[in-house]
Amino acid sequence: MAQLISTEIDKLIGQRIQQKRREQGYSAERLAEYVDISQPQLSRYERGTNKINVAHLVAIATFLKTPISYFFADCMEMAEWNQDELDRHWLELTPSQKIHLIAFIKAFKN
Repeated sequence: MAQLISTEIDKLIGQRIQQKRREQGYSAERLAEYVDISQPQLSRYERGTNKINVAHLVAIATFLKTPISYFFADCMEMAEWNQDELDRHWLELTPSQKIHLIAFIKAFKN
Protein backbone atom coordinates (compact mmCIF):
# COMPACT_ATOMS: atom_id res chain seq x y z
CA MET A 1 0.00 0.00 0.00
CA ALA A 2 1.30 3.47 -0.89
CA GLN A 3 2.32 5.77 1.96
CA LEU A 4 0.22 8.95 2.01
CA ILE A 5 2.20 12.18 2.13
CA SER A 6 1.38 14.47 5.02
CA THR A 7 0.14 17.91 4.11
CA GLU A 8 -0.35 21.29 5.70
CA ILE A 9 -3.76 20.09 6.87
CA ASP A 10 -2.11 17.29 8.87
CA LYS A 11 0.14 19.86 10.53
CA LEU A 12 -2.79 22.13 11.38
CA ILE A 13 -4.79 19.27 12.88
CA GLY A 14 -1.74 18.09 14.82
CA GLN A 15 -1.15 21.56 16.22
CA ARG A 16 -4.76 21.70 17.40
CA ILE A 17 -4.41 18.29 19.09
CA GLN A 18 -1.27 19.38 20.89
CA GLN A 19 -2.73 22.76 21.85
CA LYS A 20 -5.89 21.24 23.35
CA ARG A 21 -3.95 18.49 25.12
CA ARG A 22 -1.64 21.03 26.74
CA GLU A 23 -4.51 23.40 27.63
CA GLN A 24 -6.12 20.56 29.53
CA GLY A 25 -2.86 19.58 31.23
CA TYR A 26 -2.49 16.08 29.79
CA SER A 27 0.83 14.51 28.93
CA ALA A 28 1.37 12.98 25.53
CA GLU A 29 1.86 9.63 27.28
CA ARG A 30 -1.56 9.81 28.96
CA LEU A 31 -3.38 10.72 25.74
CA ALA A 32 -1.51 8.07 23.75
CA GLU A 33 -2.43 5.46 26.33
CA TYR A 34 -6.11 6.38 26.12
CA VAL A 35 -6.10 6.27 22.31
CA ASP A 36 -4.13 3.00 22.44
CA ILE A 37 -1.24 4.20 20.31
CA SER A 38 2.42 4.70 21.10
CA GLN A 39 3.62 8.05 22.39
CA PRO A 40 5.95 8.43 19.37
CA GLN A 41 2.94 7.89 17.07
CA LEU A 42 0.97 10.60 18.89
CA SER A 43 4.01 12.86 18.56
CA ARG A 44 4.06 12.23 14.81
CA TYR A 45 0.36 13.14 14.64
CA GLU A 46 0.96 16.33 16.62
CA ARG A 47 3.86 17.35 14.38
CA GLY A 48 1.84 16.53 11.28
CA THR A 49 4.42 14.10 9.95
CA ASN A 50 1.85 11.27 9.87
CA LYS A 51 -1.73 11.40 8.69
CA ILE A 52 -4.09 10.74 11.56
CA ASN A 53 -6.45 7.81 11.54
CA VAL A 54 -10.07 9.01 11.84
CA ALA A 55 -10.78 6.54 14.64
CA HIS A 56 -7.80 7.95 16.55
CA LEU A 57 -9.01 11.51 16.01
CA VAL A 58 -12.45 10.57 17.33
CA ALA A 59 -10.83 8.95 20.39
CA ILE A 60 -8.70 12.06 20.96
CA ALA A 61 -11.75 14.34 20.67
CA THR A 62 -13.63 12.10 23.10
CA PHE A 63 -10.80 12.06 25.64
CA LEU A 64 -10.35 15.83 25.40
CA LYS A 65 -14.14 16.39 25.44
CA THR A 66 -13.77 18.56 22.36
CA PRO A 67 -16.01 18.71 19.28
CA ILE A 68 -14.23 17.08 16.38
CA SER A 69 -14.81 20.22 14.30
CA TYR A 70 -12.36 22.04 16.59
CA PHE A 71 -9.48 20.12 15.04
CA PHE A 72 -10.45 21.22 11.52
CA ALA A 73 -11.10 24.91 12.24
CA ASP A 74 -7.76 26.16 10.88
CA CYS A 75 -8.09 24.00 7.78
CA MET A 76 -11.32 25.64 6.69
CA GLU A 77 -10.97 29.27 7.71
CA MET A 78 -9.71 30.43 4.31
CA ALA A 79 -12.35 28.57 2.32
CA GLU A 80 -14.41 31.04 0.33
CA TRP A 81 -17.68 29.41 1.32
CA ASN A 82 -16.82 29.27 5.03
CA GLN A 83 -18.01 32.65 6.24
CA ASP A 84 -19.53 31.51 9.54
CA GLU A 85 -17.68 33.86 11.88
CA LEU A 86 -19.80 32.86 14.86
CA ASP A 87 -18.83 29.21 14.44
CA ARG A 88 -15.14 30.08 14.32
CA HIS A 89 -15.37 32.16 17.51
CA TRP A 90 -17.47 29.51 19.29
CA LEU A 91 -14.70 26.96 18.80
CA GLU A 92 -12.23 29.24 20.53
CA LEU A 93 -14.32 29.67 23.70
CA THR A 94 -13.67 27.72 26.87
CA PRO A 95 -16.52 25.59 28.26
CA SER A 96 -17.09 28.22 30.97
CA GLN A 97 -17.27 31.02 28.40
CA LYS A 98 -19.78 28.99 26.38
CA ILE A 99 -22.02 28.55 29.43
CA HIS A 100 -21.92 32.28 30.16
CA LEU A 101 -22.61 33.21 26.54
CA ILE A 102 -25.60 30.87 26.36
CA ALA A 103 -26.96 32.32 29.60
CA PHE A 104 -26.53 35.84 28.18
CA ILE A 105 -28.31 34.91 24.97
CA LYS A 106 -31.20 33.33 26.91
CA ALA A 107 -31.50 36.45 29.09
CA PHE A 108 -31.34 38.71 26.06
CA LYS A 109 -33.99 36.65 24.28
CA ASN A 110 -36.54 37.05 27.10
